[in-house]
Amino acid sequence: MNELFFPVVGAMLVFFVVVPLLTLVARSSVALLPTTRDRVSAQESPWRFLLVVGPTLGPVVWLISASIHQSEEGTPLAACVVDHLGGELCRDVVLFGMILFSVLGYGVLRRVRTERGNLRRGGRRLANGDAALARVHAVCQQNLTLAAFTPRISVVDCGLAPACTRGLFRPRVELEASLVCRLDDEELEAALLHEVEHAQARDPLRFFVAQVALSINPLGKLLASELARYHFAREALCDRRAVQRGADPLALARSIVSVATPDSMPAAVPALGGHGIGGVRLRVQLLLGYAASWPGPAQRRAPVGLVTSLVTLLAIWPHVMGAGPLDVFHGGIERVALILGLG
Repeated sequence: MNELFFPVVGAMLVFFVVVPLLTLVARSSVALLPTTRDRVSAQESPWRFLLVVGPTLGPVVWLISASIHQSEEGTPLAACVVDHLGGELCRDVVLFGMILFSVLGYGVLRRVRTERGNLRRGGRRLANGDAALARVHAVCQQNLTLAAFTPRISVVDCGLAPACTRGLFRPRVELEASLVCRLDDEELEAALLHEVEHAQARDPLRFFVAQVALSINPLGKLLASELARYHFAREALCDRRAVQRGADPLALARSIVSVATPDSMPAAVPALGGHGIGGVRLRVQLLLGYAASWPGPAQRRAPVGLVTSLVTLLAIWPHVMGAGPLDVFHGGIERVALILGLG
């Protein structure tokens, strides 16, 4: 049997059968998500994010890890129908893992190219001594959270959005100089606290992972609306966290209105005024509620998120518990090929 048969057919089954089936299950499972009285927290639930990225990253990460485990020296070849002439390495499993890794890498490279394109769209950073930057630094010194984050706050002449958070592993807050001039000190402080929450939660990386998962999922468009809901919930939750950290809710509402745009921002860009007029209206209503009743202190963020924990567990699972499902998958495809006379 040709050693390319299992790698190619197996990869096609993963991306055109397994992933789409899991996507349909995830899409139909949205109604089963835990509900709470707090609609913002319900929409921002990590389970919703898991339903977006899980159908793709779940099987792909596990199978890549299992392929690595199967290619380790001394691993038995009982599941392999192909005769490797006494060798201890199952080459078709290695090729299968490489194909899956290549598809995942292609999705990552596409998003990296998009991120680089966004960077090119960014304007020139204003140097120290500029009046707008000096004003931002002065406002930051009035708030402990902002004071600690000041080195990662920049002002540009023309940005991707009037106020946004950019950067995957060390996010920074970026403000347009024209926005700094339009906002008063309270509004500027509120806008900065909102964006700092995005940066500290590493939302750009979170949305990057989600976009990669959807881009290599043939039915990814079915989950795009769930990602949009999750993104909006993140914006609303960052509004709440900003208020909990000292932002005036009415000032934050004014700053959101001042940068509101009719169109939504891309899901990969945490931006103050995204999600269209309807989203802005709902966020303002929530902020008016916070002005009437303080939302209480912010809860401490968990050091490791649910999705990160599950992906890590999937990656180490085959090395601890074995790669039995891959053996069944591998042997089944090759035996079907023999039955059909393709081997």
